[in-house]
Amino acid sequence: MRYLKVTLLAVVLFAAGFTAYDRMPLQYRLMISDWYKRLGTPDYAEAPDLYSEREQASVIRDMQARGHKLKCYGNLGDRERIDKNDDYLCSAHISTAYNIQARLVTFFFAKGKLNHVRIEFTSKSFDDLQNYLSKSLVAYTRLDKSPWARFEKGLMVWRVKEGLLMASSVKAYGRNPIILWSSRTSFQGKHSGRGCPTPPPNSPLLKSIVESEDYKIWCSL
Repeated sequence: MRYLKVTLLAVVLFAAGFTAYDRMPLQYRLMISDWYKRLGTPDYAEAPDLYSEREQASVIRDMQARGHKLKCYGNLGDRERIDKNDDYLCSAHISTAYNIQARLVTFFFAKGKLNHVRIEFTSKSFDDLQNYLSKSLVAYTRLDKSPWARFEKGLMVWRVKEGLLMASSVKAYGRNPIILWSSRTSFQGKHSGRGCPTPPPNSPLLKSIVESEDYKIWCSL
């Protein structure tokens, strides 16, 4: 009889909890669902400046070996791509990235090669993320500060070893902070028309501009 009462109480509590959850606003239900999916997930630790155009199978294999559960699919719609060449993606729920509270990491592939990596953090992680980026990327050039670059206002862009790393410098209300790595191939495809001319011998001013460090960095991407 005692066990029956305990069982009945558990059933009643479960039913009450389910009813309360079902009546919650959609925003709160999504928050609870997101929190539940991230429970027990391993920390994501691959440094954002070390990405490269690795083989798709290698990226998936390494993530699975670290205990991450991936959801992968192809036939991407326009809103599921970073650029038009993306043809396959894999995502995994994560609890933290670089010891910062995070939600999701998504890998975008193009023709079997890693093309982009997008990491979404929680809404409360903006300051921690800014602090991490300022310290971990101090050795890399900030392209958004170059007079030759044309990026959106408030966007920080670093030239890392095998591409570009981007993040917002402005905290946006209601939006989770993200960082995005894009391969060099992807960036060159988007900015193939940028001019990097060879200066004529009779133009010392243009020659001095073209030989500046900022210009060389921009054109070497």
